Amino acid sequence: MAGYRKRNGKWEVRIRRNNSKNLSKTFINKEDAQRWAREQENKLDKGIFEDLTIASKITLRELLLRYLNEVSINKKGYEIEKYKIKKLCRHQVSGFKLIKITPLVLRDLQKELMENYNASTVNKYLTLVSISIKFARQILGIYLSTNPCEFIKRLKEPEFIGEIIERGEEKVLLEKAELSKAKWLKLAIILGIDCGIRRGEILKIHRSDIDFNKSTVVLKDTKNGSSRKVGLSKRAIEEIKKLPININGKLINCLRPDTFNFYWQQLKRWTGIRKRFHASRHTFATRASMDGWSITEISAQGGWRDLKVLKRYTHISAEHLAKKIK
Repeated sequence: MAGYRKRNGKWEVRIRRNNSKNLSKTFINKEDAQRWAREQENKLDKGIFEDLTIASKITLRELLLRYLNEVSINKKGYEIEKYKIKKLCRHQVSGFKLIKITPLVLRDLQKELMENYNASTVNKYLTLVSISIKFARQILGIYLSTNPCEFIKRLKEPEFIGEIIERGEEKVLLEKAELSKAKWLKLAIILGIDCGIRRGEILKIHRSDIDFNKSTVVLKDTKNGSSRKVGLSKRAIEEIKKLPININGKLINCLRPDTFNFYWQQLKRWTGIRKRFHASRHTFATRASMDGWSITEISAQGGWRDLKVLKRYTHISAEHLAKKIK
């Protein structure tokens, strides 16, 4: 039962129940205090009491950092997600208590981000806020009636435009790669174009993973979280045999993605070809499709589980389709 007392011209109401948290609040009018008490007692009777105590104490910044240290740290894309979370933590909205993170606050954040970032990046930042709040509700047990991100409409992202490395560009890239101090750069390009292997997968290959007799390699701990065995082209095998054997057993003596990116950017300056290394996977998927590979074969080689994603990697030219019709 609720108890009332008047202090300093205001009415304080207290609700005490066994096996339940004590509730209290102060009102100017006694009628308002009685109304609030009835509402809370009704919720307690139905077992639907909303305890917003924790949500009113923890900030979005604290939640984001906890999500980073407990969940994000176990992801393969940890470094990228860490960068985005740290950036969000520097924004003033991260100082708001969770109870104050409303759809209106998030819409203002969305508008502000739109001034400096494209739609895809803005959506990713808001997704981070959303999954952090979901983490708070489902894992940490912090009560919030709803996830405010559910009321924010995602921005329409531009249609994905992939790029492939043309035959002439490939020839120039391979020729210039031979001049690089990174003796493995030419092999990396061949593994991407001929075999559809991701950059991260290339950097993890050990010589012991390669079966030279069967022209295959085992790719361990891939982006999808599993391992797969794929084929190697003839020129990939030939290029592998040219490289010296490293003490650490790695096929390519490149320990950091940043080092790989440095030599790729250098190669782009030398050749004037402004394409990402990831274009090599688009090139593989496109050429394999045009050479008559089945979707299942391309998926198995490149590690695509979702055929919708694989479709984004194949860029069949109208000229090729015209030849097929003839």
